[in-house]
Amino acid sequence: MTRLLGAALVVAGCGALGLCAVARLEGRVRDLGELAAGLDALQRELGWRLSPLPDALEGAARSVHGPSAEFFARCAQRARSPDGQAFQEVWREGLAAAPLRLKPEDRALLDRLGPVLGRYDGDSQRLALEDGAAALRSQQGAAADDRSRLGRVYGVLGTAAGLLTAILLL
Repeated sequence: MTRLLGAALVVAGCGALGLCAVARLEGRVRDLGELAAGLDALQRELGWRLSPLPDALEGAARSVHGPSAEFFARCAQRARSPDGQAFQEVWREGLAAAPLRLKPEDRALLDRLGPVLGRYDGDSQRLALEDGAAALRSQQGAAADDRSRLGRVYGVLGTAAGLLTAILLL
């Protein structure tokens, strides 16, 4: 009886590992969508309302949820601080500190926006944000394809590995 219970726990544990991998894929899709929506909100605030950058970042933080909201709120808070740090560094630090589930190429897309924001005229910032949001949406589509394709594979592999291990242990 103990052996069967142990085998069931091994199968369940390996299946859970597969589901965790699927959750990471889903989290990336969600984070990319939220970041693109945040960039859209930032674009509206900077381009049309002509809000100061910290206020625009706070508006973006209010318009999204999860780690993306934390990222925009952290950037807004640091942009308000009187330490004289360049916004590019504030943006980069916020990107590194936020618990976003992104690949390095996703982070590189966002990192390119830091030098533009708060430095150039409204039209240049608006165009950069528009391009950034479009690139993130493209990445989101690719991530959704990966999730559909690899999600099933990870789930099946986790369960199959658990079954194989349980058979070997029995």
